[in-house]
Parts: sequence; structure tokens; C-alpha cells
Amino acid sequence: MTHVLYTHSRRSLARLAVAGVAVLAVGGVVSTSGCSAPDTSARVDPVGPDATQFVYVAPVLSRRCGSIDCHGSTFRNMRVYGYGGLRLGAATSPDVPASLTAEEVTATYESVIGLEPEIMRDVVKSGGAGVERLTFVRKGRGDEEHKGHRRVTPGDPSDRCITTWLAGNVDKDACGAGGCFDPAATPFKITQCL
Repeated sequence: MTHVLYTHSRRSLARLAVAGVAVLAVGGVVSTSGCSAPDTSARVDPVGPDATQFVYVAPVLSRRCGSIDCHGSTFRNMRVYGYGGLRLGAATSPDVPASLTAEEVTATYESVIGLEPEIMRDVVKSGGAGVERLTFVRKGRGDEEHKGHRRVTPGDPSDRCITTWLAGNVDKDACGAGGCFDPAATPFKITQCL
């Protein structure tokens, strides 16, 4: 009797093993068919606020977010170029010149609008409604975990500079106050804030 149970158990185990392989094979096919490669031709063109107005916003981001140990580093998804941090060009160092080059403004603009292009496009098309949907706004305000903690306070000059730019009508005076520069003088010479 023991021998019969053993033989029966052995056959059952063999059937289970075969069934298990079949289930795994089918599951693998199902799993493989559910995971396809991304469409390499798919593109989302970033649509951001007016790039010509960003010249007022870039010094704010440079001052608030662009130090070498933060977004003024090549190791960040959002890179901020300019005074006191990551620079472009052989003739620049972190503190010289005390202004941002046109290339640095453009590189920072492309970095910011490229982070979440779909959300950025929606915020811009809505005239700035829902700015809090953008990660860089939430993190800057301290509403989301951020190594740099709160860098702007909702309603302060830096926040007004960023949000009015996203709305399509940048508040140049708020940008000057938040970025420590005179918006009437070009190029903007960054100074120490009082």
C-alpha cells in the first residue's frame, strides 16, 4: 500500500510539475505580450511660457536653486545654470561674470520646461492655472519632499516671479527682488540681496 501511494504521489508530482511549467510558459507569454517596447518615434514637444520673459526668471532660479550642491550640478534632472553654480562656457567660473549668459538662460529654460512637458503645456495653455501641479513649483515651495527644503514661500517675490511667468505676464519687479538684480539694467548684474 505504501508503494502504491508513493507511485501515485510520484505521478501526481510529475503531472503538477508539467502543469506548472505549462502555466509558467503561458504566464510568460502573457507577461511578455503585456510589456512592449516604447514607441521610439513618440515625442512630446515641450511648450513653455514665453522664452523671452525667462530672462527675468533665470536669475531667481539661479539664486534660489542653482548652487553647486543643488540644481547647479550636472547630476540633477533639473539643471540651473548661472552665477554661483553650474556655468556654460570656458570664460566663466561660478562667480564670474556676475550675470547669466544667454546660453545659460536658454539651457535653464529648456531644463525647466522639459521636466514635465505635458503638465507644463497644460499650465501654460490655462494661463497659469494649476501651477502647483508642476513638481518644480511644489518642491520649491516645500510642499513636496525636497533636499533643498523650501526655497520660495508662496506669494513672496520669487514665487510671484515664477507664477506670473507661468501665467504669461512675468512680474519683472518681483523677479528683480527675488533674484537680486535691477530688472531695468541689462545685462542683469546679480548683487547681494539686502
